Amino acid sequence: MLLKLGLLLLTLPLILLMGAWGVEYVDVSNCIHEGGHYDYLNGQCVEDTGAPFIPFAQRHPLLVSSCMWAACAGLLLCLVALYRSRR
Repeated sequence: MLLKLGLLLLTLPLILLMGAWGVEYVDVSNCIHEGGHYDYLNGQCVEDTGAPFIPFAQRHPLLVSSCMWAACAGLLLCLVALYRSRR
């Protein structure tokens, strides 16, 4: 049971994080292919070039850090479960 919980905590937050980043990546890619510039603060495609690049982790620090901490906790649970099964 502990191993299943650990694997769940290890994989699901990272999939959630990759999904959120991937959705935004598709929007940015479509905007650039249309000839525009992506405004990361407002999340929209603009015509002017004044929109600076702001990293995903800087715009969504709570999402990134909570997913990473949950994945670390999942890894620890997996290690504990595997250690207990070998004893």
